[in-house]
Amino acid sequence: MKDHPASRPPFPRDRRRLISWLNAAAEKVRTATVPFKIGDVVLGDDPFNGRRLGVVTVIHGSSLGLRTAADAHPDLVPEVVYYDYRQVRTPD
Repeated sequence: MKDHPASRPPFPRDRRRLISWLNAAAEKVRTATVPFKIGDVVLGDDPFNGRRLGVVTVIHGSSLGLRTAADAHPDLVPEVVYYDYRQVRTPD
């Protein structure tokens, strides 16, 4: 007769490493690679937000938050305009 342990044995070390590697690879696939970095000067063009020149201040998933030059005025409330990274390019 076989002896059954009360709990399952832990995963073998190789299997845990494989699972960890697959989880990391899946996370990289889910995360969009944005070709801009914080501090880059870019031009966003969108039919809803219009065309704005600004500095990348936020990167959230596939969206970029741009702070425009008009937001630097002390009387205006600072505002960040969000664009999809595919609607943003570097100015000519």
